[in-house]
Amino acid sequence: MIQANKKMMLCGGLLALLSGCNSSPTRNSGIQIDPNLVTQSKADYQQGGTRQVELPQNYSQKNYKRLVLAANFFANKDYKSYGTVPVEVLSTMLETELSKLKRFTLVSRHLGQKGKLAEKKFQQRGTTRSSNKMSLGKGLNAGYGLTGGISSVKEEYDRGSKNQIVYIIRVDYQITDFETDEIIEADMAEGRATRSIFRLPSGKIIGGFTKKDESEAVKQAAMNALKVIANKLGNKLPIGCQVTGIRGSRFGCDKGYEEGFMGKQMVAIYLDDAGIDLPLAVAEAQPGAHKTSGKIIAWSDDTDPYVQDMIRQIRANPRFAKQNDLYAVSLGMPTPPEWDNNYQD
Repeated sequence: MIQANKKMMLCGGLLALLSGCNSSPTRNSGIQIDPNLVTQSKADYQQGGTRQVELPQNYSQKNYKRLVLAANFFANKDYKSYGTVPVEVLSTMLETELSKLKRFTLVSRHLGQKGKLAEKKFQQRGTTRSSNKMSLGKGLNAGYGLTGGISSVKEEYDRGSKNQIVYIIRVDYQITDFETDEIIEADMAEGRATRSIFRLPSGKIIGGFTKKDESEAVKQAAMNALKVIANKLGNKLPIGCQVTGIRGSRFGCDKGYEEGFMGKQMVAIYLDDAGIDLPLAVAEAQPGAHKTSGKIIAWSDDTDPYVQDMIRQIRANPRFAKQNDLYAVSLGMPTPPEWDNNYQD
């Protein structure tokens, strides 16, 4: 039976949200380390069974572009400084990691603002050209906000020959549409990392990871929490594009990596028919810089005769996409590959 010997609040849970660490799979004593992410792959549609195509929740053609996002993370009331890293620095690190999500254009609310004000002050000294002096007030306005409060916990469990320490980073966050003030999601994400130590009956540590390594464990736990947030954020605000052509099982559309597609991912292809969206197929998209191509994995097996007639027309007429409003929308947003390559257990 698992018994918790110690539980104490760790300071500085924010440390984690930002640095980009890897959770190489660790599965000790039934504690879940790898975060559960909502994703889809072509294997989900190649294993037989139903091929009912469904559109993601909250999809909107007006959002089929790179969205401008402001991120602000704060310490919860029980937060205490961990080490010597201030909250402002950690928030800047978070911006850096989130900027790797091509779904969003991150507007700086931390270190970048300090840099802009420093440059403005320098230009006012009169040692630079006056013709192109910086003009404040020309920055991008964010359309969405991601705001979260951070807590962290450290738990130690007796495993017989060794003790297992579990680091838990919890983020309570909201995603807000600034235009409408609507909170489109309010949720909690939790990330974990484990380490092992060896203690004498007196309590003295004689082996295992050291205090010096503790910050890396906290970073790993926080990165796992950040993966969950990013996955939920992308699924709440899916990216899409207008299909420009379909030939056989191949398709193309008018947006790519620079407009918000993260990388190879599954999409649903649908027809906007007089305001009614008809899901027709699932495909695997491979984005280029400003356009995307891919392969249709499965056509819908919807028994509606009209849906099947539209599918027949598309497959028979290569110009169908030019003559009608066909779109593709993402199903489960992938996270940046570098998030899995920075830190090891």
